[in-house]
This record gives sequence, structure tokens and C-alpha cells, in this order.
Amino acid sequence: MILKARFNNGIDNLNALVDQYTKLNGHVKFLTCKGILDSQSEIVGEQNEIMFFIGFVAGLGVHTLESVTKV
Repeated sequence: MILKARFNNGIDNLNALVDQYTKLNGHVKFLTCKGILDSQSEIVGEQNEIMFFIGFVAGLGVHTLESVTKV
């Protein structure tokens, strides 16, 4: 299953979090894009990887997750 997670965070911040995540966990297939608003961004990937990424971000104390939907 493919999921999309929307964050209340700019795309540059999201890409920086993805870089941190991949340094710890190795290469993963994520697609990141700017959200409708400049202050939003989205990440798309396989269910397990998205859920692990969300946990990683929350563990850093970044609480900007807005929603998770099935693609």
C-alpha cells in the first residue's frame, strides 16, 4: 500500500528530515513535494517506510504531521 503524509512544514525542512532519516536507515524510495501552501509539504512512499518516517520525525520532537492518506 502507498501512503501520503502531509506535514505543516516547508519542503526544505521535509527534505532535510528525509536526509537525516536515510543517513540512519539507508536509501528508501520517497517522493517529496511542496504542498498547496508554502508552509506545507508531502511525502509519498510505501506504508511501512512512511510509518517509520513519521515515527522518526516524532522522535525528533517535530510535531508537524497533518494527515496520512492512502494513495
